[in-house]
Amino acid sequence: MASHAHRFAALDLPRPGRAALPLVALALAALVLEADPSLRLAGAAAAGCFVVAAAVRTARARVELRRIRRTADRLILADRVGQEGSDIVRWRIRELVAPSSRRGLAHELDATLRRLDRGRLPSAAPLRRVVARREEELLRGLEERMLDGRPVTARGVLLLQRLLREPGSPLYDAESERELRRAVATIATELEP
Repeated sequence: MASHAHRFAALDLPRPGRAALPLVALALAALVLEADPSLRLAGAAAAGCFVVAAAVRTARARVELRRIRRTADRLILADRVGQEGSDIVRWRIRELVAPSSRRGLAHELDATLRRLDRGRLPSAAPLRRVVARREEELLRGLEERMLDGRPVTARGVLLLQRLLREPGSPLYDAESERELRRAVATIATELEP
């Protein structure tokens, strides 16, 4: 994993945690002013300003990183070649197929499957439980595939994310009742390298 980080270090991607560090350090330095009673208010005010600036900088970096990911995701979905793309596309592919990403999706699938239990009350999420129950075995197969350790494609991972997270996916949309089986089959196929 270290070679992965080193390989893409030249991309200068936004790093939300690191973006705030200089401002947090300045906030801590401003707190030193509180040692002098005459500067106590100024020190607290300065520290507060630096903390707010750090929060804003972190939020901006997160937004920028999300935007970069969305752009790379669109390129990955549009171009099945993938690995031949830009450094940013290759970085995003590695991020998507990483074990942590796969475990996270398996966890999301497991949570979705638990919500299908007839003994549970419906949640706020508009999951089409009756339709999804019919495809429970196929959904369980996707969960197992995410955990089995064999290579997967970034395109398949993105399609699975869309199935689980987008309101218009066949898991949630009443208009696409017959589409769930087809969507799950497509994802299973697309996951294979």
